[in-house]
Amino acid sequence: MNVTTKKKLVVSMVSALLLSGICGTDAFAKTIDWNKELAKGYHDLEIGNKKEAEEFFAKKVAKYPTSGACHVAYGKTLKRLGKLDEAKREFRSATQNEPTFADGFYEYGSSLESDKQYKEAAENFTQYLALSPDASKRKNIEDRIRFCQDAIQ
Repeated sequence: MNVTTKKKLVVSMVSALLLSGICGTDAFAKTIDWNKELAKGYHDLEIGNKKEAEEFFAKKVAKYPTSGACHVAYGKTLKRLGKLDEAKREFRSATQNEPTFADGFYEYGSSLESDKQYKEAAENFTQYLALSPDASKRKNIEDRIRFCQDAIQ
């Protein structure tokens, strides 16, 4: 195989990977510093610019649809805007798209608990603790799990 043929083959392979999404930006989402990537939106939320934060995080979710951090950030903003069902969907998306992202389970569990879906809330809080065993709020989460389990019975 000559050099020109090899170059064409490499270009074809890279093109195929890009088209399939394997090398797209979201495929490498785990290497992103989410604190830095989402800082502007969280700053907007902190200073009360909820609409700007909503737009910012919506764009991040569109850009990184499998990022639990983006879904949680967007969900927190929707929650602050009183869009509770939409927020709950974002938290659920976080757990489905990135099942190792502990904060997604915490936020989703909190939403479920608020909706009196205690069994599911306890399951999500339990998953949060499994993913984040050294969580600073461990005692609080264990209490919430017990509350939810007691409410089921």
